Amino acid sequence: MDLVLFESLFRQFYPRLKRYAFHIVGNAQEAEDLVQEVFLYIWKNQGEIDSSKNISALLFTIIRNKCLNYLKKKFVEEKYSISKIKFEAEELYHISFNDTDEFISLEEKLLAEINRIIAKMPHQCGVAFRLRWVEGKKIREIAQEMDISTTMVDRHLAKGLEIAKHNLNSNLFLYFMVFYHNS
Repeated sequence: MDLVLFESLFRQFYPRLKRYAFHIVGNAQEAEDLVQEVFLYIWKNQGEIDSSKNISALLFTIIRNKCLNYLKKKFVEEKYSISKIKFEAEELYHISFNDTDEFISLEEKLLAEINRIIAKMPHQCGVAFRLRWVEGKKIREIAQEMDISTTMVDRHLAKGLEIAKHNLNSNLFLYFMVFYHNS
């Protein structure tokens, strides 16, 4: 592939690839960087590219894969950041509110408190609360397991949240609302 053909491909496909990449990643700068990576790849691997094949399909396949890899990487980084924030919050909580040297994570402390509170709840309310917030089941799954309507599950969960709010200390309830209630 000579420079003239490469420039022609660049001019013809760059705007369309950039729009396509932007549609996938939602960030203009990242889309531009990814498209530039595609053309760099094409230039470096020009000897391996069969010019009789559909170059348009090849370019769009490469940009799609680069975009998906970018999104996977971004997802992993965000998940790591959230885990790091949770751990730092636990450390700060331990430093601020505990007078012992033994480190118990907020999650362990919260689970112990939730189990204590569930024991105080009416039976059906406690079962629904445990299934939702400890086991992570969906409302429909809980309704089927308990053989009650989804409306009753919602009522039990609302009552359980009210009981938890009154029985958990404010720091643990805040932790519960941020890290469990939005899952």
